[in-house]
Amino acid sequence: MLKSVTFLLGALLLVSACATGPAELPRASAQAETVRVEMPVDPRDNGLNWSQLELIEALAGEYKARGHGPFVISYPQNAGNADAAIGAIADVRTALYGHGLSWRQISGGAYEASGHVQAPLIFTFTRYTALAPHCDGRWTDVRNTGAGRGWAGFGCATEQNLAAMVSDPRDLVTPRTFDDPDTERRQTVIDRWRRGEVTSSQRSAEESGTVSRAVD
Repeated sequence: MLKSVTFLLGALLLVSACATGPAELPRASAQAETVRVEMPVDPRDNGLNWSQLELIEALAGEYKARGHGPFVISYPQNAGNADAAIGAIADVRTALYGHGLSWRQISGGAYEASGHVQAPLIFTFTRYTALAPHCDGRWTDVRNTGAGRGWAGFGCATEQNLAAMVSDPRDLVTPRTFDDPDTERRQTVIDRWRRGEVTSSQRSAEESGTVSRAVD
């Protein structure tokens, strides 16, 4: 009877250990934030000045590197400089396009300025900030680890380095999507296949993979 009770307790402890599972390891993550920048518009200006052009270039660079969703331009209505702001939007959109943003990435809308004399244009977009795990005090006695359990600090320094080095923190929470397919190239390949021709691109002599025999 005693042996049966001992065996049963041992089995219960084993099942309990298996059900616990490995400890959750530290992971780098990221959180979304909204970038919001105001650009004053002086109704006396004729086009964008140098500081405004530099601001737009900096915003375009940041958006291309880490921006997600639309690049939103909000313009004032019922403002003393409403007409100047509308004119500035056209210049801003042209400048953004010149820095590599497509028209479909740029969005816009109005906000109530309530008669403000020099109401600004407001630029907003979403980007992500990396969150590094906290590693202090995680390590205890590495010799005293039960079955199916890991050390709480295992890999923490690596995850901290990853959070510091990642170019776009959004990659830490979700994979990137594929770019739109090249429909023109795809149609070219289909047409060649239908004609029984080679579908791969032709290589020049400089692109050949043949090993050089110049030293033979």
